[in-house]
Amino acid sequence: MSMRQARSARGRAAGQGRSGGPAPAEVAGGAPPELAALVDLLGRRFALGLYWHLRGGSLPFRTLAARLDAPQTQLVQRLRELREAGLVEVDEVGEYRLTTHGRRLQGVIEPLAVWAQEWATLSPRQRTPRGASTRGHDEP
Repeated sequence: MSMRQARSARGRAAGQGRSGGPAPAEVAGGAPPELAALVDLLGRRFALGLYWHLRGGSLPFRTLAARLDAPQTQLVQRLRELREAGLVEVDEVGEYRLTTHGRRLQGVIEPLAVWAQEWATLSPRQRTPRGASTRGHDEP
C-alpha cells in the first residue's frame, strides 16, 4: 500500500469518500477498507513471508532473500511497500525490522496462523457444519 493509498484509506475511515463526500462504511465486498488494504498488502507475493521472517528481529536483505528464495527486485518492491505502510523500517546498521505497528500486528497474525494450522488439518467433511447445505439461500 502506498502512502497515498494509506492516506486515502484513513480519509475514508474518517468519513471522507473519494469525491470528498461521505464515505461508505464498507467496500463493495463488505469488508472495512482498512482491513481490505492490509489483507491486500500482506497477500502480495512474498510480503507475508517477509513479515513472518522479521518477527524474530532485524535481518539483512541478503538473509531475507536467501530464506525466501525470491527475486531481489520483488523483495525490494515488497519491502518498500511494507515500509510505506509503516510495518517495516531499516535500523541503524541497515537491517530490516518490524516497526511498533508491525510488532502490534503480531498479536493478530500469530493467533491467525495457529487457527490456520488447525483448520488445515480438518478434512473437507469436517469443515462443513452438520446440517449445512452445500449452497446458501438464493445461491445458484
